[in-house]
Amino acid sequence: MKRALFVLAAAGSLALLGCGRSFIPATPPGFVDLGEGYPDGEYRATTADGAVIGIRAFDNEPKGELAFWARALENRMRETGGYALLEKKSVTSRGGLVGTELDFGHDEGRTPHLYRIVLFVTDKKIFVIEAGGAKPEMDRQAPQIDWAIKGFLSK
Repeated sequence: MKRALFVLAAAGSLALLGCGRSFIPATPPGFVDLGEGYPDGEYRATTADGAVIGIRAFDNEPKGELAFWARALENRMRETGGYALLEKKSVTSRGGLVGTELDFGHDEGRTPHLYRIVLFVTDKKIFVIEAGGAKPEMDRQAPQIDWAIKGFLSK
């Protein structure tokens, strides 16, 4: 009976692990993790002055390579969001994933905003790290955002 309870408890624990995030976020200094109340295990953190970092994971279906998903995202941001691509570069996470960072600019009224998107793609998952806010705050928080991107770890 004890063995059956142990097996049942172990199976329940494994099931709970499967329901959580498929990544480990790195909350940078100066940001506050907003908790796990977001759908599908999303992650959100913010500064007191409004810069926000978010991480989401999607199934890599239909299966595509990093270059495909980066280009698709770039096209979508330009065509439907009115964002201008400012820079595109390769980045590497702490876990060794190689990704693509796309930096966009967008004016909201008279205030310029920056929006950084990093894609990491595995056979099973697409990880999207987003950071955005007013340009002065994004410029000030750039080292912390870089730290969060480099500290990202997939499970």
